[in-house]
Amino acid sequence: MELNKFEEAKKIKEELDKLERQKYKMESALKSCSLGAQISFTHSGAFRREDEVKIFNTKIIKEMLNKELEEVNSKIEETKVLFEEL
Repeated sequence: MELNKFEEAKKIKEELDKLERQKYKMESALKSCSLGAQISFTHSGAFRREDEVKIFNTKIIKEMLNKELEEVNSKIEETKVLFEEL
């Protein structure tokens, strides 16, 4: 039983660490002077091929990062609660 709790706590802690790293990266990107985003996609049809589009509109990218950062912060709080409950 204790081993199961330890393994579960370990998984939760790893998830929390991953989310914290993601949060740090997003916060660093928001502080950056130049932002760019690359969107990869696959064309459908007879010949499937991958392609990409680059976006350099800083306002749109910051909006997207802020929304994602809110979600990550929410997940971090949920994960911390799960960790504390163990």
